[in-house]
Amino acid sequence: MAKGFFRELRHYKVNEISIELGIEMEETKRLVGILKKYGIVKAVKAAKAEYEDLSNQDIVLTDVVENNPEIQYVFDFVGVVMVEEYVFKCYPKYISSTIEPIEQLKKVLKVIKKYNDKEQLVYLYNGEEDNKIFNRLAVSLHLLEEYFQYGLYTNQHDVIETNGEGEILWDKTINETFALIQNNRPYYVELQTQNAVDDEMDYIKRLHECVLTQCALELKETGILELFDIAEVEFTGAQLDDFGDVDYIKYRLEQELRTQFVTRKQTLLKTIYTYIANDKANQDDMNFSLYGTNSFNLVWEKVCAENFGSVLDKKIYELPLGLSEDYEASKNEKLISIIDKPQWHKNNPYITDGKVDTLKPDLICIYPCDDTEYCFGIYDAKYYCIDFKEVNGKYKVTGQPGVGDVTKQYLYQLAYDDFISKQGYKYVQNMFFCPQESAEPDYGYVEMKMLHNIGDKTLENIVVVKLCAEDMYDLYLQNEQITDIKSYIPSVAIKRVYSTNFANRMMAYLKGITKASQEAQTKMEMKSERGKLIYPKQIKRELGAKLIYDVICPIATGAFYGFNPYEKDYGNMVAEDMGNSYEKCEQIALVAIEIEKHIKELSEQELRDETIVKVIVQHCFDDKEDISAMAKGSSLDKLVEKVMELIREVYL
Repeated sequence: MAKGFFRELRHYKVNEISIELGIEMEETKRLVGILKKYGIVKAVKAAKAEYEDLSNQDIVLTDVVENNPEIQYVFDFVGVVMVEEYVFKCYPKYISSTIEPIEQLKKVLKVIKKYNDKEQLVYLYNGEEDNKIFNRLAVSLHLLEEYFQYGLYTNQHDVIETNGEGEILWDKTINETFALIQNNRPYYVELQTQNAVDDEMDYIKRLHECVLTQCALELKETGILELFDIAEVEFTGAQLDDFGDVDYIKYRLEQELRTQFVTRKQTLLKTIYTYIANDKANQDDMNFSLYGTNSFNLVWEKVCAENFGSVLDKKIYELPLGLSEDYEASKNEKLISIIDKPQWHKNNPYITDGKVDTLKPDLICIYPCDDTEYCFGIYDAKYYCIDFKEVNGKYKVTGQPGVGDVTKQYLYQLAYDDFISKQGYKYVQNMFFCPQESAEPDYGYVEMKMLHNIGDKTLENIVVVKLCAEDMYDLYLQNEQITDIKSYIPSVAIKRVYSTNFANRMMAYLKGITKASQEAQTKMEMKSERGKLIYPKQIKRELGAKLIYDVICPIATGAFYGFNPYEKDYGNMVAEDMGNSYEKCEQIALVAIEIEKHIKELSEQELRDETIVKVIVQHCFDDKEDISAMAKGSSLDKLVEKVMELIREVYL
C-alpha cells in the first residue's frame, strides 16, 4: 500500500510524485494519467506561478511525460484519493509548515464532511457517462458514519411472553391460563403479553454487519480510518458470498425496500444496494475513489459566512437601527435585494427583463462598535495565498485575486452606499478574508485609484485579512459564531462613513458635535452672505461648537485649498484631492469643541479680552498636526477675529 501527501496547486515533476509514493516511474506515469482523466491532476506550464488558480490557458493537454522541463503537474483537489492500492492525501495550499500535515488534514476533512452534510451531498460515482466509476471510498465512509450515528439496521418481530412488559392479550390470557377466584372475581397470575423484539437473525441486519466489517477492514489497510478518526468495527467473519450471489442479495434488498417506510432506513437500504451492485465491478475493473472537493473555495466561503453571521438573507426590518423612511416600503425584503439587477431591453418591439443575476457578496456582517454606533462590514472570503516575493530587488505580488474580484468588491460598497448612509451606520469596512496557518489581521490592502472615487462617492480600500484557518474550522465545527469581531480585524479597517461632497462632509461632523435636537435641526435655516453664516437667533445657543466649527471652516478652505466655498460658486472644485481632508475636518471639529469648552469657562470681562481668546484658540490647535498651521500668522488673526465676532453676537 503506497501513500503520499501532496499540496494543492504545488508544481510537481513526475519523478517527485514517484519519490513521494515510493514506486517505479512507469507506474507513476500510469497513475498520474488516471488522475488527469478524472480532473484531480492537471498538467500546467512550468512558468505558471504556484498556488494560483488555474485558467484554461494554464492547462496543457498532453500525455504524461517524464522529462519535459516545460510541463509540471498540480493536484487541483483537497481531500483523499484512492487509485487501486495507492492513496493520495491532498492538503490545502495555505499549509506550508509541514509536508505531512496529518492533523490539519483531519480537521479539513471534517469541515468538508459538514459542508457536504448541509448540502446533502453523497458522491456515489466519479466522472460522467462512459468514465463513471463507483466511488467506493465515499460510500464506505458514509455507511460507517451512518452506523455510528444511528446503529445497525434492525427488524422486529412479535413474541408472546408470560408477564412481560408489552400489551396484555386478554383473550389469550383468559382462554389459556388459570384464574384464582376470590369474592366471585377472577385474578390471573400469568398474563400473556405481546412484545416487539429485534430479530437478531434477520437477513438484512446480518448483511449490514458484513458490509460494515468489510468497509472498516479495507479503510484500515489504507490508513484512512485514522485520517477520518473512525473507530474500527468487526461484527462478523462472514463474507458477502455467504449471503448468496449478487443478484440474490439485490433481490432481498428490493423486497425489503417494498415493505420499509422509514425514510432513513430506505436511504440505508439503497446505499447498501449500490455498494453490493458495484462490489464485483470494482474487483474486476480499476478501483478509483475519492473524498473531498475540487472547489475548496466554496467550503471556505461557507465557513466564513457562518462564523461571522452573515445577514445577507435577513429582512431589512430585522437589522439594527430600525428603518429609515426611504426603506420603509421594502422592509420585508432581504438585504441582498438592495443590490440593483441589470435591466436588459430590446427596442423593437420594446421588451425588458430585470430578473437576472446580479452582484452577490459572500457575506455582510453588521455589528456594534459601541452602545449606539454600528459597523457595516462587506466581506469576501477569498481562498487565495497572497504573498510578496522579491525579484531583482523589487517585490512582486503572487497568488492574489484577479482584477475582476477587486472591482466587484468596490462595487459591493457602491451598491450599499445609499443604504448605509440612510440607515445611519457610522462605520463601513471592505475586506478580503484569506486562510493562513496563523492569523495576520493587519496584512495589507489593495486599491484601484480609478474606483476609489466614483462621482461624489469615496470607496474604501479593500483590506486583506489573513484568518487562522484552524480557528475558523473549530468555530464552524462547533456551530459557534464570532461575537468579538473587532479582535479578528485590524482597527485601521474601521472607517467612518462620510458623505464625500465637501459641504455635506462638514455637516456630517457638525451633526457629531452638536447637542441640538432634531426639531431644532429641521428649523435651522442656513445661507451664505459674504462669507458669514446666518442662523435664527433662537437656536444659536443650542448649536454651541457647531457655530465655532462654521467659523473655522471658511478660513481652513482658504488656508489649505485656496478658495472659500461659502463666498463663491466653484462648481466641482472641492477638496477631494487632499488625501487627509477627512482628518482635517475631524480635527477642526475637535478644535471647535475645545474652544467652546474654554469660552464657557470665561467671565464676561475675559470674553471681551481678545488677547485671552487668542491664547485659547492657539492652544486648541497645538496638538492638531494636520491643521496646526492655521493657528499662525494671518490665519490666526482671521480666526480670532471671527471667534470674537461670534462671542459678541452669541455669548455677550
